[in-house]
Amino acid sequence: MLKSIKRIKGLGVFSDYAPPAGTAEFGVKNIIYGWNYSGKTTLSRVFSHLEHGDYPPDLGGYNFVVDTDAGYVNEGNAKTCDDLVRVFNSDFIHENLNFGGSTARPILLLGAESEEAQKKIGELTDLRKRINQAIAKQENKATAAEKALGDLKKKAAVATKDALQLTEIYTATQLERDLTTVAIGVDCKLTDEQLEADTKLARTSEQDALPPIDKLDAESSLPDVWNDARKLLTQKPEMLHVIGYLTQNTAVARWIEIGLPLHKHKEICEFCGNSLSAERLKELREHFSKDQADFKDKLEMLLARVSQAQLAFAPASALTVNAQFRDRYMAAADIAQAAGEAHDKLVAELEGEVREKIAAPFAARELATLDETAVNAWIKAGVALDKVIGEHNQVAQHFKQEKVEAIKRAKLHHAQAFYEREDLERRAGKQKRYGTRVQKLKACGDSVEKQRLDLEATISQSQKGREEINQRIENLLGSDSVQIKVLKIAGEERFQLVRRDGSIAKHLSEGEKTAIAFSFFLTKLKELKNFDKAIVYIDDPISSLDSNHIFQVAAIIREIFFEQAGGSGGEWKTKCQQVFFSTHNFEFFGLLRDLPVSAKKTSNYLVKRVSPTASTFGNMPDSMAKYSSEYHFLFSVLDDFRNATDKSDYKVLMHIPNAVRRFVELYTYAKYPDSVNGTVDQRAERLFGLEKSKRILKVLHYFSHANNIERIASNTDLICDIEAAVDDLISLIEVQDPLHFEALRSAL
Repeated sequence: MLKSIKRIKGLGVFSDYAPPAGTAEFGVKNIIYGWNYSGKTTLSRVFSHLEHGDYPPDLGGYNFVVDTDAGYVNEGNAKTCDDLVRVFNSDFIHENLNFGGSTARPILLLGAESEEAQKKIGELTDLRKRINQAIAKQENKATAAEKALGDLKKKAAVATKDALQLTEIYTATQLERDLTTVAIGVDCKLTDEQLEADTKLARTSEQDALPPIDKLDAESSLPDVWNDARKLLTQKPEMLHVIGYLTQNTAVARWIEIGLPLHKHKEICEFCGNSLSAERLKELREHFSKDQADFKDKLEMLLARVSQAQLAFAPASALTVNAQFRDRYMAAADIAQAAGEAHDKLVAELEGEVREKIAAPFAARELATLDETAVNAWIKAGVALDKVIGEHNQVAQHFKQEKVEAIKRAKLHHAQAFYEREDLERRAGKQKRYGTRVQKLKACGDSVEKQRLDLEATISQSQKGREEINQRIENLLGSDSVQIKVLKIAGEERFQLVRRDGSIAKHLSEGEKTAIAFSFFLTKLKELKNFDKAIVYIDDPISSLDSNHIFQVAAIIREIFFEQAGGSGGEWKTKCQQVFFSTHNFEFFGLLRDLPVSAKKTSNYLVKRVSPTASTFGNMPDSMAKYSSEYHFLFSVLDDFRNATDKSDYKVLMHIPNAVRRFVELYTYAKYPDSVNGTVDQRAERLFGLEKSKRILKVLHYFSHANNIERIASNTDLICDIEAAVDDLISLIEVQDPLHFEALRSAL
């Protein structure tokens, strides 16, 4: 609870304020009276500082000290103040009553948070737009890169299909699957030879497929034959009955050996006709003995084996091999043929040796150890050739499957070549970065959108009391001449002020604005869950309202802020912890004074100017508090001034012109109520005459406006006219209206 204001320094007319001695502490109900421009609103800004914990946006540099139950609060520790303060003043009206949109369709926004939220919504909307543009830019880059890569993939797929002469579908979609295999790190690259073979097989149609061919299965008996020959060629037949001549003349021996069977049982030589003795025939037959015949048979058999060792290799035509193997086949076949010829050359050499032995079996022949290089070369070449033949046969026997596998290998090879050529890993990284940026931007956009929606919800929340606000506006204005209706603007709820006939309320009076803002303030108070702990300050809620509405405002204040403890019959108390009212209207002051709280809990204060630049805030004089009307109070002020011995006190002079002006207005109107549209000058002239009325009103018009208050200080020669004007006024009433004058004096 607030107890008192101990200090205000540097805040408008409170340039260096300290409370006058004896100033009462704040009560539960507090009423502050002061004429216009006396400093009431300035005083309310101290309370507003307690509410917000900081200086207003356009005001700062002042100091204050407020005494509370919890200790002193100043501008330095106001943020930590635990008191729940709410203030209604002209600043609240300015902050919470705002019009946006075109002049043709003004949209009413209630609440400072709504106005700020709407401003922030605009900023967030612009930010979201920029984020969306950034997202679109990144997505466009990604799309352009993806399209360029897609075009390259299409071309690569066409090139692969043409290279392999595929009849099946192979587009960028199928290439993409192969690229997926490559991307996981599988090495699919073929050698040039492998690629060529797979390409040829891929191009081979089923009707052009060739049958299997026999393998060479290269082997050689030459080493065994050679070894046997070495042994046999060194041997000789039995020489017991050998004829030396024949051993030395192998040709004659062969001739005789051939002819012996022709001379069986013959005595005459078939060749020369000479006689052949039985003894000679016996000698010849013994020369060609069984042992020699057997040896010769061995040599013949050896010669047959040598002949069988002959390879006489002639490779099959390359056209019998599938196209993908032909080059390798021909190369392997050439090597095998050369190796076979080298092998057969050794066979021929051995054959010659054996034949020589057969011709001269009694002559020992030495045969060198076989150099098996040629034999090994032949076998090795045969294995190489059989490998190619085996591959051909594999394809020939499983043509369809082998072709499928060859196409698959070739596709993957081309896919890997494309992957490396176009550096797809780098491209993928770039696309990923685009995606990451888009994700971050979208996350940022979502956050911005959430903030915007939250702010929209803030506006919507602040506007939920539309019906109650309308009811309060009607109560304050006494009619439903201005109402709030809900509009959908770009899908969002907004308020619009309309007249009774539904037309847009474009031109509001200051009174209507005050009524709307005060209605909103009262509605917002209902949002406080702990209203009983609140401290409420209300500054001139009747500003610009005519006298017909003053009673309605007082009734609403009574309803909202006061109640009887325990129901009807109980003691009256405030619903909030503490309430402050300030006003310039004495009639409203009287209504506030009559609000049902005991005098012990009520404090009355007066704000008044004490110099052209300074005001003070202190206890309201008892004489002022007791008057039932502003009229009585004004007369007491003028009467006290008239009777004062010192009429040069600025503290008094500051208020006299306004008091005279207001008193003359009320008195002349009471005398001539028919001239409702007439001016105070016209009514005064009718009452006092031209000369007297001019003397009174001239000074008043000059000094009675607060924005010209410095004139009192700068025109000391006219101050005496103020004294004379007051004396003339009271004297005229005393003379011309003695009964009325006596009634006024008796009321003091």
